[in-house]
Order: sequence, then C-alpha cells, then structure tokens
Amino acid sequence: MIKLFVSDLDGTLLNEMHMTDSFILETIQLVKENGYLFSTATGRSLHEHEVNRLQLNDCFRISMNGALIKNPQGEVLYSQPIDSKCIEEFLELFYGMDCDYSSDDFTLSTISMEEKIEYFKKDGFKEIAGSPLRIRDFLKDYKFNQNKEDIKNKNIYKINCTITDQTIQEQFRSFIDKHKDLIVNAPAEENHFELTSKQVNKGHAVSVLLKHLKLEKEEVMVFGDGGNDLEMLSMYPHSCAMANGSIMAQVKASRIIGYNKDYAVCKEMLKIIE
Repeated sequence: MIKLFVSDLDGTLLNEMHMTDSFILETIQLVKENGYLFSTATGRSLHEHEVNRLQLNDCFRISMNGALIKNPQGEVLYSQPIDSKCIEEFLELFYGMDCDYSSDDFTLSTISMEEKIEYFKKDGFKEIAGSPLRIRDFLKDYKFNQNKEDIKNKNIYKINCTITDQTIQEQFRSFIDKHKDLIVNAPAEENHFELTSKQVNKGHAVSVLLKHLKLEKEEVMVFGDGGNDLEMLSMYPHSCAMANGSIMAQVKASRIIGYNKDYAVCKEMLKIIE
C-alpha cells in the first residue's frame, strides 16, 4: 500500500510555467487530508523565498538532488555538503564564472545581480509583469558579489551552472573525473552541471526519508523526468516517468505516465487516494 508520494518538480509536478497552481496545491492538500505523506525531490535549493513562492511549506522537502532533507517544520533530517577541499580547488579554477553555490539558507554567486539577470534573459527566462516568475523575485534567495572566503565559510551542498563553451565543459569534466571519489554530476539538462557530494542522489535521499518515517520501499511512489531522477526511478518498484521525460528516465521507471502540462502526477496521486 502506498503511503508516501515523492515527486520531482520541474517537468514533473509543476506546470508549464514551472510553478504550482490551485489544482496542484489542492491535490497535495487532499493527499495529506487522506492520511498520505508528500515530499518533493528536486535539484532546486528550496530556500525560504522559493518554498513560499511555490507554497510547499507543509511538505517534506528533498532538495539539491538529495543533499538536504527537511521536514514540514523546516527541521533538517539529513545533510551532505561537498568536501571543503574540493570546494577550495573548484574556486581556484572557476571563480568568477556564473556558478551557483547552494548553502543551507542562500544561493551564493560571485557575480552581481545585474549580471545574473542578463544571464537569465539570455537563457530565455521570460519576465512576466505581475507574475511570481519575475526574475528579481526568483533571485531573493541569492547573495551576490560573494568572494572566495564567503563561499569557503559556508557548507556548500550543490554547485550549479550552465556551460555551452566546449573548452570549459572539458575543464569541468576533467575536474569531476579528478574528484570522482568526492563529487558526482547529475545534470537535469544538456550543457548543465549539478555537482554534489558523491554520496548524494535522490534515490538515496528517499531511502533516508523512508527510514525516518519507518516505511518500506514498497510503500512509496516516486515521479521524475530527467537525469537527476535516474537512481530514484530505478530503486523503487512504484516509479513513474513522465511522457515528456528523457528516454533514460523512461527506461529506468517501472511505468510511464502522462505529461506534466496535463497534471499527470496529480492525477496518479488522486487515483491512489480515491
């Protein structure tokens, strides 16, 4: 019997605007009212403003690809930062690039807010007047113009960046290979790098949450769509990949459901609780 639902966010639970909406939030509320549990499992950092913006405060939250787990009260159940020596070497090689360094409470950036806004615009981030997707709202969980010491003095759980330059991509891959005993790259998209501690992945994080809740792996249903969902989709018998997901995600999952734009995750959860 399913007792816990765990879902990726972008491309999975969230709508085409990468947001929750009334149907998604009402479904999660129904899930909880019927005695089931719900958790996110995302590469996002899910800091305070982002959680409030998505209105996911009352859920368990697996974030940063599984490096951090919090309960609905915001208490940390599990954390696994990247090795500090690895962070130091990364900064020596790549300091000044547009990388996001996710800590416990903020995302740190070495560039200015204005530079970050320009990067977002180049990536096709559409700023919609009056919408929660306004870029400056999105950046409320950031601290800009951070120096090396600012970053070294924090626990860093994930380094996130998009790189299209082939030479820099090779430098990144070389760094990852050199430190393969310490870090892992689990990107959600092409040209995207998401570095976390070697022990970190969503599948492991779900197992930690199951142990905390005293549940078995047969009692969880997981949903995902991309490269950072593969371990989670392959580890649990009730795993669902999105029709809009990657081929690898669909191969790893026990079955394929519909599209995120059609609220496939919500519809699957409603089938179970009804």
